[in-house]
Amino acid sequence: MIDDLRLKNHQLEDSLTLASSQALQAISSRPPLRASPSKSWDLVASSTATTSAQQPARPMISGPVTPPLWLRTDGPDALCEEEAEEELETDDLQEFDAARGTSERSIRSSRGLGSRVLGSRGLGSRGLATQQSARPRTTSKQSKVIDDGIHFTVLRAHKTGMLTVQKPWFVINPDRSRLANVWKFVMSFALVFVALVTPIQVSLLEARWDGVFVVGLVVDFIFFIDLLMQFITAYATTTPYGVVWEVRVSYICKQYIKTWFLVDLITVIPFDLMALTLQVEELKDLVGIKVVRALRLIKLVRLLKSSKVLQDLEAPLSIPYQTVALVRFVFVLALTCHWLACCWAVTLSVVDESFPRWIDDIEAADLPYGVITTQSPYRIYVASFYFCAYTITSVGYGDIGPRNLLERICCSVLVLAAGLCWAYVIGEVGAITADMTAESQEFRKRMHHLNNMMSDQRLPRNLQVRVRRYFLQNRHHSLHMSRQSLLKRMSPQLQAEVSLMTNLLWLEKVSFFKSFMGYIEQQNRLGVWTTPYETCVADVARALNIAAFAQQETFHNVQVLYILSKGLVALNSRVRSIGVVWGEDFVLSDTSLIRPIACYALTYVELLSLTRDDFMQIIQRRRFTCPELFRIVRRYCVRIAVYRGILAEARRRQLEKIKAEVARAKAEEKNAKQDDKDHVRCKVQSPPALPGQIVEPYAGSSFIR
Repeated sequence: MIDDLRLKNHQLEDSLTLASSQALQAISSRPPLRASPSKSWDLVASSTATTSAQQPARPMISGPVTPPLWLRTDGPDALCEEEAEEELETDDLQEFDAARGTSERSIRSSRGLGSRVLGSRGLGSRGLATQQSARPRTTSKQSKVIDDGIHFTVLRAHKTGMLTVQKPWFVINPDRSRLANVWKFVMSFALVFVALVTPIQVSLLEARWDGVFVVGLVVDFIFFIDLLMQFITAYATTTPYGVVWEVRVSYICKQYIKTWFLVDLITVIPFDLMALTLQVEELKDLVGIKVVRALRLIKLVRLLKSSKVLQDLEAPLSIPYQTVALVRFVFVLALTCHWLACCWAVTLSVVDESFPRWIDDIEAADLPYGVITTQSPYRIYVASFYFCAYTITSVGYGDIGPRNLLERICCSVLVLAAGLCWAYVIGEVGAITADMTAESQEFRKRMHHLNNMMSDQRLPRNLQVRVRRYFLQNRHHSLHMSRQSLLKRMSPQLQAEVSLMTNLLWLEKVSFFKSFMGYIEQQNRLGVWTTPYETCVADVARALNIAAFAQQETFHNVQVLYILSKGLVALNSRVRSIGVVWGEDFVLSDTSLIRPIACYALTYVELLSLTRDDFMQIIQRRRFTCPELFRIVRRYCVRIAVYRGILAEARRRQLEKIKAEVARAKAEEKNAKQDDKDHVRCKVQSPPALPGQIVEPYAGSSFIR
C-alpha cells in the first residue's frame, strides 16, 4: 500500500513538473512584452543536492521574462481597468494558468501525499484577483513546485497594492473622462451665477417665480448632481511610489466626507423655495423671512472650490500668464465692488423706513421727476455700486453716506475691506507689470554693464561696435538660455517631449535621423510600440546645444554635427543659409576619414551642435531598448567609411603614381644630364692643324702622313 502511494505521488509530481516546464518554456520563447526597464521577472531553477539516484535529473530552466504592463505603476493611470484587463488576459499567462491549474487539481485530489504547492490558485486574471482579495497583500509571490530536488520559483516584483485594485466602470477619472471635462464648464457657469446673481437676489429681489428664480433652482440642482458625482470621482493621492488615482469607492467616500461634503450639503439646501414658502401675507414682517433670505448667501461658500476649476480651465489656454493675471485682478476688483454694493444695499431691507437711510437724499432728488428710487432695484444697485466704487478707489465724493447706526457699522466694515482689496490689487498689478518688462530691463542692465566695461578697458571703437552689435543680435540666444532653465525644471518625460517638438524640424535635416524617423512612422502604421524609439530621439534633441558666432568669425570643430538655425555661413567658400547641415561624419571614429570644412560667418550666426561623445553615450545607453538607431548609424558609418576609404585609397594610389612619375621624370632628366656630361668628357679637343699635317682625331697619338 505504501509503495502504491509513493508511486502515485511520484507520478503526480512528474505531471506537475512537466506541465510547469512546458508553460515556462512557452513564455520564455515568446517576445518580451512591454514593460518598464526597472521591473523584471526572474525565472530561476536551482538544483538541490538531494537528487534521487533512481530518477534522472531533469534539465534546468532559466531565462528572463518581461512583466506585463499592468504591473507598471508609473502614473495616475496605472490603476485603469482597461489597461489591467488588457494585459491580464495575455496568451502566455493563460497558458501558464491552464498548465498550473491542471497540475494543481491533480495534486489537490491526493492530499497528504507529500507534494507541496505554495499558492493555491493559478496566475490568470480572475484567479489572481480573487486570491488577492481573499488574503493580505504581499510584495512578492512565490509558487514552488518541488520535484525530486528541483525547485522552480516564480518571483513577481511589483508594488504593494497596485495589482489588486481595478477601477469600477462607474468611477470617473478626472483626467480622461469626457464627462468630467464637460462638467467643469457646467460648474463654471453655476459658480459665475452664484457669484454675480445670488447676492443681488438676497439684497434686492423678492422671492417669486420668475426667470432668475428658475435659473437659481437649476443651479441648485447642478450642485446636487455635483455632490452625488463626488462620491464616484477618483482623486489623486500621494504614495511612496508616486501619485496615483484612488478608484476605490469606499476610500473616495471617506475622503469626500472628511473634506467638502458638509460644505456642499449646506449649499444644496433650497433656501429659495423655503423663502418663497414662508413669504405669505401673514408672515411678511417676520424676522424669519429675512434670515432665510440671508441664508441663501451660503452658496457663496462654493466659490472656495473655484480655484481648482480655474486651474483646470487655465491649463488648456495659451494666453500669457501676465495677461491672465491682469484680467483676474480686474475681475477680482469688480467682483469685490459688486459684493460690497450688495452688502450696502441690503441695509435698506434691514433698517425700518421710519429711520433715516442713505437712500433718502437720492430718492428726494429723483422724486420731482416722478421716479421712486426705492421701488427700482436697478437704481438702488447703481447707487450702491457708485458708493462702493469711489470708496475703494479712495475718491470720497461724500454725496452718499451712512445715516443710522447700522449703516455706520456697515460702512466702516466696507471701508476696511475696500482698503485691503485696493492695496492688494495695486501691489499685484504693479508686480505683474514690472514682470512683463523684466526681460527688457535685464537686457538694458546688461548693455549698461557692457558699455562701462568697454570704456574702462579702452577698447578700440571698431571692436566696441562689433561687441555691441553681437550683444544686440544675441538677445534671442539669451532668451533661449532662460528657456533652457525652464526646461530643466520639468520632469524628464516633459523635457524629452518639449525638446523633441522644438528641435524635430532640425533633426529631420540629418540624413540618418530622417531615416530613423521614417522607420518610426512605419512601425506606427504597423501598430508596433514605438515609445522607446521616440524617447531615444527625444534624448538626442535634448542633447543639442545652441551656439552663436559674430560676423566675420571662423569656426570649426572636429567630430561635431552643426545645423544652421539663423544667419548665413560660408562652407569651403560656398554660401549656405538656414537649414544646412554639415559635419554628419562626426560619427566616424577615424579622424582621417572626416572631411575638413572651413566655416566662416557672413552674418550673425546661431547653430545647433551635437558632439560625438554625447551622441555615442545616447547610442550606448539606448542600444538594447532602441537597437534600430544603432543599426542605422552603424550602417551609415560603414557606408561613409567605405566610400571615403576607397576615395582615400584612390587618392593615395594616384598620389603615389604621380610621385612615381615625377620621380621617374626626375631620374630620366638626371640620367640625360649625366649622359651629356659623359659625352662631353669623352670628347678630345684637336690641336691646331699645321700645314702639310693631317690630324686624326680619336687616335692614340697624332702622326703625320
